[in-house]
Amino acid sequence: MVKDIITGRSKFLQRIISIIPKELRLRLNPHRHANEHFIRLAAINCKEGSKILDAGAGPCPYKYLFSHCNYEATDFNDPHGLMDFVCSLDKIPKKDNSYDSIICVEVLEHVEFPQKVVNELHRVLKKNGTLYMTIPMMWQLHQEPYNFFYFTKYGIESILKQSGFKEYKIEPMGGYFKFLADAIRFNGIINQYKDHPLMYYPLKIIFFPFTDIVIPFILFHIDFLDKERKWTMGYLVSAKK
Repeated sequence: MVKDIITGRSKFLQRIISIIPKELRLRLNPHRHANEHFIRLAAINCKEGSKILDAGAGPCPYKYLFSHCNYEATDFNDPHGLMDFVCSLDKIPKKDNSYDSIICVEVLEHVEFPQKVVNELHRVLKKNGTLYMTIPMMWQLHQEPYNFFYFTKYGIESILKQSGFKEYKIEPMGGYFKFLADAIRFNGIINQYKDHPLMYYPLKIIFFPFTDIVIPFILFHIDFLDKERKWTMGYLVSAKK
């Protein structure tokens, strides 16, 4: 009974958040905010009818942004039937120079041989085509055991150079305060007590408004105070072939 009551209240809070306008809601999730705005700009830069590969597409959350393009999605499996083809990203079954642009969102940390993957993305990208990647530098372990690496900007630069990219831009996803907001929002401490509902659900109800709404919102809007941005969630990368 107690579990049902507390679970109901938790779902009620989630429904309240869902009615907040999307742009405002994204400010409660700085990692997703950075990714979505970056890929939205990438989509704007893609010409109508251009051929796009979403490499490591998962549930294809950005497909709608490329409705004006010839969009293809691939991943190493296809549990939802969304992929145009299935492959390992270090062996893409496409000819050289196949795509005008490639997006690769939060994927590189999940591949065992990232250099081979970026080499392959470079191969199937057309000359003057652009690779758009978002790559985390610091985050919790996730999708285990397929969580192999996190990257600094110097590591990303090294991989791009070795792949043959000569023109690229590597920008941090915000600074220290957005990093803190992201860490607090995805608090793994409370989730460790899921098997103890009398502890887990009260903690979730008590802390949810602060960890998922108030604190992230404040930290998001004071991130400008960090000028160096050496503490960052990750990087937004655009590289031209």
